[in-house]
Amino acid sequence: MFQPFQSGYRRNALFLAICATTSSAQVAAHTTELDTLVISSASQGSVYDVAQPVTVLDKNAIDNNSGTSLGTLLESTPGIANSSFGPGVGRPVIRGMSGSRVKILQNGSDTGDTSAMSSDHSPMSEASAAEQIEVIYGPATLLYGGGAIGGVVNVIDRRIHEQPGDGISGEVGVKSSSVDSGYSTDAVLDMSKGNWTLHLDGFKRDADDYRSGKNGRVPAGNNSGRIANSSTEGKGGAVALSWADGVNGFIGGSISTLEYDYGVPSLDDDQYRVVPKQVRYDLKGAWRPAADSAFSWMEEWRTELSYTDYEHNETEPGEVVGLFQQESWELQSRIRHQAIGQWQGTFGIQLKKQDLALCHSHNGCDNIASFGSSGWDGSEGTSFRSDISGTYQFAHSTPMPLTTTEQAGVFWVEQRDWSHGTIELGARVDHVNISADPDPVSFNYRQQRSYYDDKNFTPVSLSAAATWVLSEQQRLGLSLARVQRAPEVYELYWNGDHHATSSFQLDNPDLDVETAWTIDLNWLYQGDRNKLQAAVYHYRFDDYIYNEIKEIEHNGRPCGNTGDPFHCDDVYRYEQSDARFTGAEFNWQHNLTNTWHVDIGGDVVKAERTNGEDLPRTPPASMLLALNWEHNGWDLRAEGRAIFTQNDTAPNETRTSDFMLLNAYAAYNMPIGGSELIWHLAVQNLTDEYAVNHVSYLKQAAPLPGRNLQAGVRWRF
Repeated sequence: MFQPFQSGYRRNALFLAICATTSSAQVAAHTTELDTLVISSASQGSVYDVAQPVTVLDKNAIDNNSGTSLGTLLESTPGIANSSFGPGVGRPVIRGMSGSRVKILQNGSDTGDTSAMSSDHSPMSEASAAEQIEVIYGPATLLYGGGAIGGVVNVIDRRIHEQPGDGISGEVGVKSSSVDSGYSTDAVLDMSKGNWTLHLDGFKRDADDYRSGKNGRVPAGNNSGRIANSSTEGKGGAVALSWADGVNGFIGGSISTLEYDYGVPSLDDDQYRVVPKQVRYDLKGAWRPAADSAFSWMEEWRTELSYTDYEHNETEPGEVVGLFQQESWELQSRIRHQAIGQWQGTFGIQLKKQDLALCHSHNGCDNIASFGSSGWDGSEGTSFRSDISGTYQFAHSTPMPLTTTEQAGVFWVEQRDWSHGTIELGARVDHVNISADPDPVSFNYRQQRSYYDDKNFTPVSLSAAATWVLSEQQRLGLSLARVQRAPEVYELYWNGDHHATSSFQLDNPDLDVETAWTIDLNWLYQGDRNKLQAAVYHYRFDDYIYNEIKEIEHNGRPCGNTGDPFHCDDVYRYEQSDARFTGAEFNWQHNLTNTWHVDIGGDVVKAERTNGEDLPRTPPASMLLALNWEHNGWDLRAEGRAIFTQNDTAPNETRTSDFMLLNAYAAYNMPIGGSELIWHLAVQNLTDEYAVNHVSYLKQAAPLPGRNLQAGVRWRF
């Protein structure tokens, strides 16, 4: 009789799941070890036990990838696109969803930036020191909030060591690129003695303006050639100290800094730059009680505390015209209990607080303005401008009040085996309080006093998932969820221009909780020569929040009668409507011989309102075909990536033409005693194709880079 959970079979199934999920369409992706755990999952179990699709990039896959941002690192993976804003910014879009629906985490904690607010804000998460990047598709886990409807991207750097180290280890890498005369260097050093480990890491990156492709049709009005104001810089580092004994637990702390400086390309030769900076403090630990103690019912009690001090400037030559300051606290404490009957699970709490203040002014932003309340009678200001219909009011002061967002959440996730696989049930309840203070807004652009009253939301999320082992070669995974998220402060309150994006954002204080009902079915298969992962999904949203471009008319303005009344820029407003997302993605690896294999992958998503109107910036369908050769330390790969025409556009959105990118990659691993040198050479966009990214707000101003030769070397010791 077939027993699916005998230990030998369990190892084989784990191997098939890891191979199917890690050897996605990444350049020279490497499968991970058989004991790889999905740190982002509630159980921290193997990939095999997670019902939803998972992609895991190990250290080799990260180092050998040509991308410099999270978006470019992951964009070749089926189901993931890059919401680029020029080369300085790349935020992953998962299954057509972006912003706050995709959680970017650093070791399981929020990155504490403002990247979900606007596409020109870079995620403050650096992959150069990462040991592993995990992507869980869909409402991935309730540990991090029900708002992660699209998925979770967790960058795991292991600066704080959870196990004792062994002597001295580290690596140093350098890389250069031709399309932008770029270079980067990074280094990691771990020094362990006994139970103690000291960790150091740092990086520096610099690139000039890049060049677009030359071949193919350039749409009228698009930038091409050398893209002005697209240069980028970045630097950062961290120091961490940890104690671990490998049995009872660990404790450690880290301090890290991260700085970027990048230009925002435009069609009008504007010279806006964005300069974010962050200092981050992390303290975390775990306790594993002895089996004979009074707390033996606990397998592990883990607590993590983080504080981030974030600031970024948006500049034009000689002037800071935008200033964002945000302080974030996050505490998460969770207990994983021993089996009670057949159930084993995790429960805990999460507390978060974010204070956000900003300035946007053509007169410069040396600090956050303060107009006080003396002399204000609580009435609406008299300087708002309206469109012809009188529907919208446009302000020209600080675009948002001071805001404080406090969130308290409790969660419980339980898992058990059943005769054909595993079952997982989860629930999470959050209370979100948003308070607003109009102090930085001038009296003549303030709303009525009641506009700034506290807002309270109580999102409730439920999930159920199961795996079904069909045979020794394949299993199914099914997940169902009802997920809610509260609106963000920028969706509620922003009323003003945004210089770096050349747009005007209107407020919508009437937004309410967004609810998603999701179903996800995925299949894993491994035979002697084939490894395959396929998934189909459908999400139905009640009151989906989306940023809609508006048709605005005015009377008698020098720059025309459309756009906002101050700069004639495009006008956006967050609206709510029922919506649905339906899509599929797949990976297939076929082994031709012991050294040759073929990768084929693809994805498609249809995102629309229930009235049939398409949602904006939906990623077009894509496919990838790659041929790989691995032998005696050599890795060679040639790939073609096809992006199809996107005709499913929202009102006032333009279509985007199809294109194909041809890429090639070579690496050689050279052992040297107890260390190794890894040489790599890559060519992206071999045919120098002119192409634009439909998902980008800057698709006309910032086309994709042209032919790029990239070379590098890495020493690991």
